[in-house]
Amino acid sequence: MTNSTNSRKFFKDISALAVDIDESVATLLADMYSAEEFLGTESPAPVKIDKLARISIEQGAAIRKLMRDNGARRSLEIGFAYGFSSVWMLEALSGRDDALHVAVDPFEKSWWSGVGLTNVKRTRATGKFEFIEEFSIHALSRLIRSKSDFDFIYIDGCHRFDDIIIDFYLSDQLIPVGGVIVLDDMWMPSVQKAVSFIANNRSYDEIAQPVANIKALRKTASDTREWNHFVAF
Repeated sequence: MTNSTNSRKFFKDISALAVDIDESVATLLADMYSAEEFLGTESPAPVKIDKLARISIEQGAAIRKLMRDNGARRSLEIGFAYGFSSVWMLEALSGRDDALHVAVDPFEKSWWSGVGLTNVKRTRATGKFEFIEEFSIHALSRLIRSKSDFDFIYIDGCHRFDDIIIDFYLSDQLIPVGGVIVLDDMWMPSVQKAVSFIANNRSYDEIAQPVANIKALRKTASDTREWNHFVAF
């Protein structure tokens, strides 16, 4: 259910932060941010949402700008949930006929009731979208074996330190030099520690962002470390 007053406010906020955003997508996002519940592909009744599980408008606009500024054509996200980030990212790819956005989440239908799938369908950009219902370790390994590549990857899956490191390690093999990896939820110690490892041990430069909750990193070189390389972090 959508609150029309809140929806108008969210539309203004979205349009102010993403001045050239497609109006229909801004309207959809405003509706999503003002909603208390959503329909999902796996539930006959509306699903009450957990607002902590959605990215902020500021964060969505920052991700969209990163993708636009870097000419992203192929993007991937780990963690799908309600589809807020997916809608922002699909809009960032608009106007590119060869674009593709891939979302990976093993719990989309069970835990999130397919809400993200419903919201992506509302964008009418389904031809540019692929959903992989697998754990990221399996999905990304398969993509590596098939020699897939992406120029933008958003990591927002399981937030345990070891899971983040695994997601980064595999994502790095899908990202060419110059590509961008973004990690979400920088307020969490596990994410902060993972970013510290990357900064001290891998060839990535930080791209300053207006939103403190994300860390954007550009790959500057392929991994040529010695087998025993390690820098404390």
